[in-house]
Amino acid sequence: MVPCEHCYCPQDLTVYDEHSRQCRNDRTGRQQKIIEFILPRTKYPFSARQIGFFIENQKKTNPVINPLSIVEELAEYDDVFPMELPTRDCDVCMESCLLDDIFVFGCDDSHKLCYKCYEASCRVKMNNNEILTCGICPYQLQYGELNQLRVSPDQRDLFVEYQVQKTFDRYAGGGRGVIKCPKQSCMWAFEPNDPNERFRVICQLCANEFCSLCNQQYHYRTGCQQLTVITERWFFWCNSERARYLAKRARQDAAYAVRLAEHEKQHAANRQRNEELRHRYDTAVADEKYKAEHCRHCPHCHRVVERIEGCASMICGQDYHGGNTQSGCGKSFTWDQAKKYRSATVRRPEQLMNDLPPPESPVVVHENIKCDGCHETVRGIRFDCVHCPSLIFCEKCEQNCTLAHSDENRRAGQQQHVFRLIMTPFDEAMYL
Repeated sequence: MVPCEHCYCPQDLTVYDEHSRQCRNDRTGRQQKIIEFILPRTKYPFSARQIGFFIENQKKTNPVINPLSIVEELAEYDDVFPMELPTRDCDVCMESCLLDDIFVFGCDDSHKLCYKCYEASCRVKMNNNEILTCGICPYQLQYGELNQLRVSPDQRDLFVEYQVQKTFDRYAGGGRGVIKCPKQSCMWAFEPNDPNERFRVICQLCANEFCSLCNQQYHYRTGCQQLTVITERWFFWCNSERARYLAKRARQDAAYAVRLAEHEKQHAANRQRNEELRHRYDTAVADEKYKAEHCRHCPHCHRVVERIEGCASMICGQDYHGGNTQSGCGKSFTWDQAKKYRSATVRRPEQLMNDLPPPESPVVVHENIKCDGCHETVRGIRFDCVHCPSLIFCEKCEQNCTLAHSDENRRAGQQQHVFRLIMTPFDEAMYL
């Protein structure tokens, strides 16, 4: 007998391959297989519900279940089950169910259904071409709730895809504010409380993270158009100005000479990061140029809008006569009412870097600001990641720490993060 690698129940070698294949493809049925294995082997007549509850408690301390050990352990309790089973009645079928077998919806009344009634409710609504809601009230199911259905992965995906399409159809032409995932292959959309507010959005389907207003990688403490200028400055700093700044400072301070030498040693790592940043910078410049030539601002929410063709009547977030739903506030206006988009100024490195501290100037101290690298008070230029809730480095740590952060982003498949250069504590107020 060999234990199955999925449900851990011992199997005869003659049926092991077939059993393992079925178990691998049926995650939701594994627990039932364990219960069916244990039931006929228990010394005393415990119920399937009791054994299932016992297994769930075992999993809290050990995720790897040994069915034979459970049989032996249950035998030690004679005919008295060692645990009291917490139960609750399902709000639909009114049957008493273990709490683990009850799903709590996110509606205001927190309705509670057993998983069988939850699944049945979804199937009925899908067959009737209705949007999926709580089994009792009109609360619209979120994708995270659908992912908790105890059905096969294929069936769960079917429910989620159905809900995505119904949600998308509901918003299209509805004249309401909508936030839609900017990935072309993704149809996820939702209705925000305030479509004019800038906030971080994580797509519940593809996990894409973006800004609710500009669709770019989310940026903390930074306006949407400021991001282009900050990207520009960070690219120039990494590409050429860091070395120039360190070289000038090194003539006055031996500590900077050490940092310059370290910077030169990491030429290969810097080059890879700079190539990725160049792509991001070039894309940002091209986007700014295109928007300046073709786009305007919605007079209501100030999102960037484009008129593809047709008359001057516009609806923010979709074509005027319906379709092509994108993020927008859903309000109507005319093209002539919309202000032209003014691109962020594209400058040369020397224009951006002329405010760097001169070599002879004293090093600025940023009081009460700690570096996340050395955990000391930041001295000199302060480097803030605009894509992290809080990540700050000082001049001394910036080179090594931002390279390490760059590697983390690359491994995660993310776009390179951009850092804002803050020369003095007063400069920070410009971005708040």
